[in-house]
Amino acid sequence: MLVLINLDSAVERRAAMSRQLQRLGLDFHRVGVDLRAVRPSDAPARIAELFPAYSFDSERLSMAEIGCWLSHLSAWRALLDSGQSSCTVIEDDLRLLPDFARAHAALAQRDDFDVVYLGTSSRNVSQRRRRDVNGLWVHEPVGVIFNTWGYNLRREYAQRFFDGGPRLLRLPIDHYLGGKARAPRPRIGVVQPTVLVEDPVLGPASQIAPYTRRLDRWKPVEVLRRRLLASPVSDAYYALYRYF
Repeated sequence: MLVLINLDSAVERRAAMSRQLQRLGLDFHRVGVDLRAVRPSDAPARIAELFPAYSFDSERLSMAEIGCWLSHLSAWRALLDSGQSSCTVIEDDLRLLPDFARAHAALAQRDDFDVVYLGTSSRNVSQRRRRDVNGLWVHEPVGVIFNTWGYNLRREYAQRFFDGGPRLLRLPIDHYLGGKARAPRPRIGVVQPTVLVEDPVLGPASQIAPYTRRLDRWKPVEVLRRRLLASPVSDAYYALYRYF
């Protein structure tokens, strides 16, 4: 099962992702919840329409971030409704590499990692702690993975989340799923070599950054972060992870 996170208004992004998925011969289900223009006072009613058991800390999370949460929760619920053992969830600002379809198929059946990232800007990944999962090398991260570009989610984790997860959500979805969750805490892996990357045009044009108060989403900070990650200093630092 493959789910694309894409807002109704993001027509260009949807077309770009659809072309890539069609070339790979992959069908997909689309979900997208857009709360960017919703007033905080109106948000509880909108949330209750979809997930009445949940609430969000609007002091910490913007309406855009809550909408992102609801989009991913919709993908997880679609997985449970499907009866399948896992689903791949991708956002709409990506370039899918040739091995994406193979990775999607290989991760459909597994019994170890709850969440396997197919690509990430986070480079804190162990090069020693890894496992062969149906022909893919899946590495353990050292710390938190800070994005949700694309990942494969086990049905068992989605069920645990809906059965016993927190009913008040305070963290952004990328922080929660990437390792800051206390319960239910997922076991996380990262596919290497990566099978998707951020689109160089669509990726920096964030649909959340203009609507959030998070410092790491502030444009000057984001530009500096990207430059640092692309620098030789970053390469030298992350080379250390081959010893972990």
